[in-house]
Amino acid sequence: MDLTIHHLRCFLAVAQELHFGNAAALLRLSPSALSEQISSLERRLSRPLFDRSSRTVELTDHGRELLPLARRTVAAMDDVLDWGRGDTATPSIRVGLMVSSPGFRTIMATAAREMPHVRWQIRQLGFLGCSEALANGGVDCVFAVEIGRTPAPEFESLLLWEEACVLVTPEQHRLADRTSVRLDELAEETFVSTEDETASQRWLSSVTVDGTAPRLLPVARNFEEILESCSAGQGVNIAGESARETYSRPGVRFIPIVDSPPAATYLYLRRGRHPSPLERFARMAREFRDGSDS
Repeated sequence: MDLTIHHLRCFLAVAQELHFGNAAALLRLSPSALSEQISSLERRLSRPLFDRSSRTVELTDHGRELLPLARRTVAAMDDVLDWGRGDTATPSIRVGLMVSSPGFRTIMATAAREMPHVRWQIRQLGFLGCSEALANGGVDCVFAVEIGRTPAPEFESLLLWEEACVLVTPEQHRLADRTSVRLDELAEETFVSTEDETASQRWLSSVTVDGTAPRLLPVARNFEEILESCSAGQGVNIAGESARETYSRPGVRFIPIVDSPPAATYLYLRRGRHPSPLERFARMAREFRDGSDS
């Protein structure tokens, strides 16, 4: 059996996108070349990894079993390549971002000032791609927001800060002129959400009353798209209070929710050893948190 890292990178891209055309574009391959790589991998493993139809691509049970193994293998190879480059190459840190905030901008400005030898790359991942990009090695770390203290268990996590939540509404909404709202006033609202309804349900489950599933409008991939849909009157959303400063625009209002759990921002990293520049960056983020708490 002769497997290559390229085989596994192709597998991870298709597993992330569940679409051969999108995965091929991500890898800068033709769809036919990518399909051949996957077929070759399946032949070498003697196991089908994807169920393919004219409309859908899904992981098989074997594919789901391979997924964590492939992620660890590719991450380990990336570590070897980083080590091999040593001091001969400019270190690079790819930072994934779910939503921006004043805290994030402060950390990045400090890092750029104190680590000028690093080539910083910020990747806007939105709500759908954070876990996949980190697991697949597309980024080295991720700033992600969760409602409540419930970090993703598959990653190493560092809680950076917490903030109160606000309701995002159209400016003509029935609650738009209120100075504050309660969760029980939102039971009949439609929430503009991400295209991944499972992720949206998880995000909103801690801000619903009596366990009632919220009514979702799954049309967005990132917070900018959510805001545009809210301003168009399609529904409401919930965000951290710093969104008022970062994303303020005509057409939407940000109203404090008095009884919501906090929105928590985490720095996520893959588990295991990290290159020294990434370790230093994580320490810098921790120092920012500790300084903010004092």
